[in-house]
Amino acid sequence: MVYIAGDVHLPGGDPAFSRFLDGLLARGPARLVILGDLFDYWLDTPHSRARYADCFARLARLREAGWRVDLLVGNREMTAGRMLDAGFGDRAVWPMLTFQLGPRRVRVVHGDRLCDDPGYHFLFAFMRSFWFRTMRACHPGWIQEGVARMIRWRSRTKQLQRRRQPRSRGASEDMLFSPRVRAVGRGVDTVVAGHIHESWRRRIAGVDLILAGDWSYDRGHWVEGYADGRLELRRSSFSTPLASAAEAVD
Repeated sequence: MVYIAGDVHLPGGDPAFSRFLDGLLARGPARLVILGDLFDYWLDTPHSRARYADCFARLARLREAGWRVDLLVGNREMTAGRMLDAGFGDRAVWPMLTFQLGPRRVRVVHGDRLCDDPGYHFLFAFMRSFWFRTMRACHPGWIQEGVARMIRWRSRTKQLQRRRQPRSRGASEDMLFSPRVRAVGRGVDTVVAGHIHESWRRRIAGVDLILAGDWSYDRGHWVEGYADGRLELRRSSFSTPLASAAEAVD
């Protein structure tokens, strides 16, 4: 069995995500795929590693219990490097993860690269470049932290402004760039993505696309995959144990 979750944005998705991980630990060994944006923002510094030590410890306990845990790099982990790998306990994956689920071939991506946003794609490429990494290493952690907090404040302000605007049912689909979706879906049966913070399953550009949903302080969305190839969207308020609280998303 496989569980796919993303857009947790720690610490915003805690304690819900912590309860989710504890609930998984009580089950038999399976596979957990985190499709990016596990953190509200990540700086590749010892301070970030210490800040999220509790989450890393829970993921380590899953591994010790026989689970396979994969972490994809999302846009909130643009500066991910060796410090994230060390805290996570394995190498983070980018830009996609492909695996077989019974008869179904599944590809998991964060979802940011499916959107039509040239400015963002340029920024991501720059921040993953050798030159930016070298420049960043010349600045102490407290300066990096200050810049990251300022960027997050601006991003949250824009998000609040967008939420106040009327949005049609198909607005989230308009964010997706059909040629990119078609390219990512080539050679697989289903693509699972995040980034847009919605939970649904539709056919986009001929591709069976599932958006896994996001997490908040007391609720979460994820995808459950079974050995027969089924993929089901789930959600929970985490007011009760995971086994009894999970419900299907319409």
